[in-house]
Amino acid sequence: MKPKNPIRYSSVQSKVSLIVFLITSLLFVGCGVETTTTMPMPTPSIAPASPTTEEKAPVAEAVTLTSFYTVDHYDTERNAEADLKMTLTRAAQEKKRVLIQVGGDWCGWCKRLTKFIDENDEVRSAVEKNYLVMKVTYTSEHKNEPFLSQYPAIKGYPHLFVLDSNGKLLHSQDTGALEEGSSYNKSVLLEFFERWKSPSE
Repeated sequence: MKPKNPIRYSSVQSKVSLIVFLITSLLFVGCGVETTTTMPMPTPSIAPASPTTEEKAPVAEAVTLTSFYTVDHYDTERNAEADLKMTLTRAAQEKKRVLIQVGGDWCGWCKRLTKFIDENDEVRSAVEKNYLVMKVTYTSEHKNEPFLSQYPAIKGYPHLFVLDSNGKLLHSQDTGALEEGSSYNKSVLLEFFERWKSPSE
């Protein structure tokens, strides 16, 4: 038996190793897991939607006060002395008389007087041209005695006091004399406002 040729054996072994290597490489590539890098999609910019009419912040409504009122409602929390001081200042500037209307929301005739003046164009014009009206509250719980005690006693409501622009009392008027039926007498009211307006008018 001849001995093996070591050179030939080595060559064969190298070829076998190469084939094994190639097969292994092919298997590795074929079985490899493909990894895919997913790029994040850009988030589209969305402009905030304009608020609808219902969503918009409410706009405060402008409160329009009738020009001849300095205090246009009855309020137990008001300071009548401070209100009068403010009213007299304006009366002096506008050369008008002051009409203090004493009453309350409980008083039906008080509401009728305000309604009659506001809704009757001729009467309203006479008041607006010559007077500033200031409402003073009287209730059984809030009699406003510190303020009202400086004026003549009141027998019924509403009651009217006419002052000049210096605060001097000119007249105390029981409104019962101005009534007619379930409302007020237009002619009598106009005569009253004409009589006690400022002589400069």
